[in-house]
Amino acid sequence: MPEQNSYQALIVDDNWFNRDVSAIALKHVGYSVTEASNARDALSLLEQHRFDLLVLDLAMPEMDGATMLRMLKERGDHRSMRVVVMTANPHMTTDQVDADADYVMFKPINIGDFAHLAYRLQEGMARKQ
Repeated sequence: MPEQNSYQALIVDDNWFNRDVSAIALKHVGYSVTEASNARDALSLLEQHRFDLLVLDLAMPEMDGATMLRMLKERGDHRSMRVVVMTANPHMTTDQVDADADYVMFKPINIGDFAHLAYRLQEGMARKQ
């Protein structure tokens, strides 16, 4: 599981390539990364661990990312966690997703831009501590 002294990120995407690309960018800027291939596994991880950043795909089988995000917001137990939604389907970004997520990025992502965003989020987290 994640190291104690680094920022913790959870990547949730049913596509292994998208998880790998996101993980490379996050590790490059100092995050410890945990991955889940579906929303149900991610919710289980979120019950067991604290994460600073959630990277969430919207189009997944069984439970989509928008439903998972809504469940997290309703529970309210991860209020300080930043959420970056990534989707290849712009039609899936609803007003509710926009309200619940901190950032929405469209695939294919620019790995450099994503790494820069993740680094800036870390800086913001450090200032709050």
